[in-house]
Formats: sequence, C-alpha cells, structure tokens
Amino acid sequence: FVACHQKQRNAGVVIAIVDQEQGILAAETMKSGATDYLLRPFEANQLINLLKRVEALGKPMANIVAESWRSKQVLQLAHRAACTNASVLITGESGTGKEVLARYVHEHSPRINGPFVAVNCAAIPESMLEAVLFGHVKGAFTGATNSQSGKFEEANGGTILLDEIGEMSPAVQAKLLRVLQEREVERVGSHKAIKLDIRVIAATNKDLR
Repeated sequence: FVACHQKQRNAGVVIAIVDQEQGILAAETMKSGATDYLLRPFEANQLINLLKRVEALGKPMANIVAESWRSKQVLQLAHRAACTNASVLITGESGTGKEVLARYVHEHSPRINGPFVAVNCAAIPESMLEAVLFGHVKGAFTGATNSQSGKFEEANGGTILLDEIGEMSPAVQAKLLRVLQEREVERVGSHKAIKLDIRVIAATNKDLR
C-alpha cells in the first residue's frame, strides 16, 4: 500500500501506527516509503513531536535537493537521527554527499548552535592523526613545543564528522571507542580526562562489516 501511495502525484505523507511487538513491520513500512511511525500505545506528546518532525521535512533544505523517492527516504532517516543524540555512520561512494548529509543532521538537531567540525582521516598522516583528533600536551612528542587541543575538544557542544573512518589504524580506533563509551578524551601525553558533550558522525566509502 505504502509503495503504491508514494507513486501517486502529490501523495501525502504516510505515518504507520503499529503495536510494540511489530517492530519488524515498522521497519518494513519505512523501507516502503512511510515518512515515520509510532508504536502503540503512545502519548500525546509523542504524536505532537512526530508531526513537528514531519512538518520540518517539508521545509526547504539548504544544499540538498531530494527529488527521487530514495533520496527523500535518506533524508527521512537523517531527520530521525537528528532528533536523537545517537552516533551516526554514513556509508556511500566518494562524491555522494556524505558530508552534506552529516551537516544536515547537525543543522536539524538541538546542537545546531554548536560547532560542526569535519575531519578527513585519510588526509592526515597516520602518525599525526591521534594528536590531531585528541590533542596533545607540551613535550608529548618531538616538536610538541606547546599544548594543543584536538578536533574533539573543538567540536565540544556540537558535532564532529570523522570522514573516511575506515582509514584509521586499529590503535586510533580503540581510543575512539573509549571516547564514544566514556564521553571523554585524553590528550596525547596526558592522563587528564576532558569531558565531552558531542555527537559523533562517521563516514566511509568502505564496507566496514
């Protein structure tokens, strides 16, 4: 039904209302083109918030033109992610607009007034990536004449995009996992934890499975 409805000219939005135990049905409905879904039973404020999200989807979106059904579905998923504080992984071939989509998530989230910091992990030498991301203290390594904050600290209160995350070494990935779990970072050469309030968006053109 949903797929047929979406093919109609000027088709309205479809909101699926399903029972709590029908999570698979909700996912299938979204894949078919539903704009959003609600799990029964639900509170009035949940319905109000959903309608606000749907209304926002109809507003013009800077830097994004979504004409095809698939493109609109991607934006629907991005908008749902923006309303949460969850970390996000964006996969796609180079040149498909992963950074644009990441900015969309940031600009439609409660963190819109915070910084958006993008880091191309593939463009930074492996030996320097850890210091660039997490910062370093004076004397941490040869040439570290001053303490320097990292990209995570710069993005505190906002969003950090780690582009081409698949290029990270296992050692840096392990430290990144700790940052995601503990929501704090330690500069290279220091054991002092710095608390973070941050959303992490990662992007890659590789299959990380």
